[in-house]
Amino acid sequence: DVDMSDTPDAVPVIAVVASFAKGKTRITNIKHLREKECDRIDAVYSQLIKMGIKVEQGEDYLEITGGNPKGAIIETFNDHRIAMAFSIPGLLIQGMAIENESCVEKSFPNYWDIFDALQK
Repeated sequence: DVDMSDTPDAVPVIAVVASFAKGKTRITNIKHLREKECDRIDAVYSQLIKMGIKVEQGEDYLEITGGNPKGAIIETFNDHRIAMAFSIPGLLIQGMAIENESCVEKSFPNYWDIFDALQK
C-alpha cells in the first residue's frame, strides 16, 4: 500500500507509473481527490482502463495491476495533473494522445515544450 494522504497531487503520476510495474499497487487515503478539479480517482481509473490496465477503485483507494499499457486518447477532464500524468506513457508507447492539452497552462505553461524536448 502507498499512503498518499499527504501527497495527493502525486497520485495521478504514481498511478500511471504503477501501470507499468509488476504486480499490484494499492494507493490509499485519497478520498479527498474526489473534490479536486475533477474526481481524480474516477478520472485516473477511467483513463487507465482505456489503456488496457486492470484497475479497481473504491471511495478511498485505487488498486492498479501493472501490465503492458497501450496507447489511448486521454480525456483530461480539464485537469492539468491528469494531462501531465498521462503524457508520460507517450514517451514509451505509441498511440497516446491528450485531449485539451492546454489545461496544463494553469500550473506549468511551458510543460509541452519541455515534454517535446524529452522526446528528441
